[in-house]
Amino acid sequence: MNENNIYNAEIDQDTIDLLLTAFELYNISKSHKNVYKNEHDVSICKTLIDQYYRKIRPNYVDMILNFKRKYIANEALVEKNDTPEERKGVALAYDYITSFDIDKDYFNIFVNSLHIHSLLYKPLDEKKRKEVEDQRSEAERLYEEAKKERNLKKLREAREMARVTEGVSFGGSLRKGPVIMRDFNIEVPSAAEACRIFNGYLQPDKVREYEEAKADPNIFHYIDYCVRTVADLIALQPFGDGNKRTFRTLLNLMFKERNLPPVYIVKKERKAYHDALEKAVCDKDYSSLTVFYYFKICDSIYELDFEPYLKHVDAIVPQSIPSQK
Repeated sequence: MNENNIYNAEIDQDTIDLLLTAFELYNISKSHKNVYKNEHDVSICKTLIDQYYRKIRPNYVDMILNFKRKYIANEALVEKNDTPEERKGVALAYDYITSFDIDKDYFNIFVNSLHIHSLLYKPLDEKKRKEVEDQRSEAERLYEEAKKERNLKKLREAREMARVTEGVSFGGSLRKGPVIMRDFNIEVPSAAEACRIFNGYLQPDKVREYEEAKADPNIFHYIDYCVRTVADLIALQPFGDGNKRTFRTLLNLMFKERNLPPVYIVKKERKAYHDALEKAVCDKDYSSLTVFYYFKICDSIYELDFEPYLKHVDAIVPQSIPSQK
């Protein structure tokens, strides 16, 4: 079984070859210039996406296996944070996205963001929980030792060690204090205000707004809505940490709702991404960020669909044709 949208497309080989050539030329152009800065070239990018969706009619599931391997290796580098716990968290979040059934599972921006954040921080929370348990065990041991020895100093140490915060889970919890966005010079809303606005995505008008965007036949209107929403959520900073990581993951779940391919950012694209995000967050100018994501969608279509197709074709084509005598 070929896990590839091209094999399942009900179109002729000539159309496949034409699309393949167009995407190969797009991919070659990336090695000669930084396409993410050439916003005037966006028409080419949008045409490629439009034709791909008209002809191939892709299924998100057929792209996800190649994506998970590439994404997990790169996502941790976007914000220069890379620990075993962070990679495990990203893997858990994308296992969830992979299993998410867009026809049956409930989607809500607030609810799914909380769940994604809890998964991203689950390995770290488990590590902290283990550290807390170890600390409590050590406090109990020290306390028993202090009683036997009648040692007041050890008793005070044991009591201090036992003063451990009961709630050790961080994932899925909204912030309760102020935060500073180190990357951008903006005033972040207070914790109470951020919570109020974020909770607003549960309200009927926000739910309806999303459903109308998802139902829009123009796929670019939906992409624009998703990118704008995610940028606004990053500016809101509803979580104490991991906001950008959480909402980049949410963006891919929102993309899945319309069978758009999952996207990821590689290290060399980090500056282009942050420059575009800064305009969106600080100036409410989303144009550069939406263009950036148009190109990233093109990247994913090529890397997750056409590239595996080419490798498979190359593998089954004979390396040499015997000469006829």
